[in-house]
Formats: sequence, structure tokens, C-alpha cells
Amino acid sequence: MTEWNKDLEKRILKKSKFTLAFRVLRMLIILVFIYVLYMMITNILVDKLDVGRENKYYSSLALDWTVPNVRADYDIKEEELNAFGTKSFSYNLLKTVGSENKVVGEANVTKHLSSNLSRVTYSHPGLQQLSDFSFSLPEDPRTDKKLEANTSPNVWETLEMLPQGTVGELAFSTTSFMESEQLVESLQPYDIRVLWMPLYTGEFVEYEPNMWSASDNTIMVDNRIGLTGGVNHDKRYHQSMRINSLDESTVGESQKLMLENMEEVLNKSESYYEQFLGLAHLDERYQYVKEEGFTVYGAVVTGPVKELLKLRESELVQGEQLGEVELWNWEER
Repeated sequence: MTEWNKDLEKRILKKSKFTLAFRVLRMLIILVFIYVLYMMITNILVDKLDVGRENKYYSSLALDWTVPNVRADYDIKEEELNAFGTKSFSYNLLKTVGSENKVVGEANVTKHLSSNLSRVTYSHPGLQQLSDFSFSLPEDPRTDKKLEANTSPNVWETLEMLPQGTVGELAFSTTSFMESEQLVESLQPYDIRVLWMPLYTGEFVEYEPNMWSASDNTIMVDNRIGLTGGVNHDKRYHQSMRINSLDESTVGESQKLMLENMEEVLNKSESYYEQFLGLAHLDERYQYVKEEGFTVYGAVVTGPVKELLKLRESELVQGEQLGEVELWNWEER
């Protein structure tokens, strides 16, 4: 039996320290290996399941429906999934003025495992908000009382002063509810493009909208949705079709695609489309549009200023608002 002494004690302590340090180092190496393996497998699965593209597609749909004449660019800038399962990405926001698209901002999407914590934020330098357009109901759905629209001052006078070599963006409400095909047909004689139309989806009759404003003779729904050129996707959520404007040949297909996309979104959790995408009352809206058809009460259009001015004489138009104006970039029909 070895006799205990200070030299032996030092050797045992030294060996214990070495053993402990080795075990700690080995544990750290194992943890790092597990973390790297976890991140590799997770990112492979995320890439395989197209998590970024899927959420980009559905957040783009919400943008198309809720913000007049603002759409998402095709390209997406993705970041790697973090250790907590959060996926972040961004894409440019486009507005159509004339025949060209211009970048007006960027969407930043953070998708957590919980949809309640996920968010979409928009940055739009130089703009107070993405769209200042508002649309007034032509009548009160509860009483059928005829309503009027708030008109921005000097819209037609401003258009008259603009040079002929310019194109512009104009929004207006209509003096009556109309089927979307009917409004498109009414605008067909003008050399303009219809980009977006606010939908009546049963507000005040089927449900109470979350945000709305009213005066003695005006009602405006703030969280409305609208019909725009339809989109579709392939199995990996890349856009396989995109209709850029609404006319007699595309409005029917755009309606069909909107209903199909609504069905897809409704298959997600309620927190996904209400909290993450901001699509309130989507089920009620879908049921109303599916059963009653696409009823509209306004439009956002673009075209040469001389053509926009002709709308002043239309009995359908009220509540006109002028948007962006650009130098000539138009292809006449």
C-alpha cells in the first residue's frame, strides 16, 4: 500500500484536474457536434420543405389582397434558420405605374415556430405608408341608404396641369356596387389598366369589420381585401403564374385563383392567417365571395394622364385620389 504524502496528493490532484478538463472538453465537443448536426439536419429539412418560399408566397398573397397596387417581387433574400427554429427573409415591394414596376419598399418576414410570435413588417422610405388610398361603400349594406365618397381635392386640376408625356396611378370608388366583370367592362373603352378592386365581402351583414370609419354619409372599411391579378404556385411554392392586370380575358381566372388561394390559406391554423398574415374574418369573406360572387366598389388604375382625365366624365366614378406619377412608359393598345 502506497504511503500517503504531499507528493502523492499533488499527483492525484493534478490527475483529477486533467481528467475533469478532458471530460469537460469532451462534453463541449459532443455538444458542438450535436448542435452542428442539428442545424445541418434542420436546414436541410427546411430547404426540402421550402419553408421560406411557402411563407413568402402566403405573405405575398396577404400583401396583394390588402394593399392596393403593391405586390411582392419574385426574388427572396433568405437567412439561415436559427437555433430556435426562426426563419427570416425579405423581398422588395413593387408598385405599377404605367407599364413599369418601381420598388417602393421592402417586406421583412420573421417566422417563428409559433405563428402568434411571427410577423411581417414593411419599410417604405419616403412614404408615410404603403398606400394612402381609401374606398367608400356606395350604400349602407344594413339600410341600403345611398352614400357618398370623400374626394381628394384638385385631382382633376392636377391631372390637367401634368404634361401629356406622363402616366399616373388613380384610385376611385364607384357610385354603386358592381360585379367585377361589369366594372372591368365599363372601363374597357379607356386606355388604362385595372390593377386592384376593393371587394365587398359581407361587412356589417355577415360580420362586423375590425376597422372602419364613418360619417353622416360615408362608410369606409379600413381592413378590406381586394381583387388583383391572380397568382399560382408549383409544388415548391415558386410562382408558376402571375396576372399583372385585370381585363375581360383575365378577371375570371383571377377570381378562380383567389378562391383557390383562400382555400389554401384557410387550411392553415387560424393564428397563421389572422395573427401572422393579418387576414381577419377570412373564413367569412371566403364564404361570402364563394356564394355571392365578386362584388366590387372601386378600382386602382394606371395609364396616360389624358386617359385618366376622361374618367372625370364617368357617372361611375366618385372619391377619386391621385397616386404616383411617372414619365411616359406606356404601350398603347
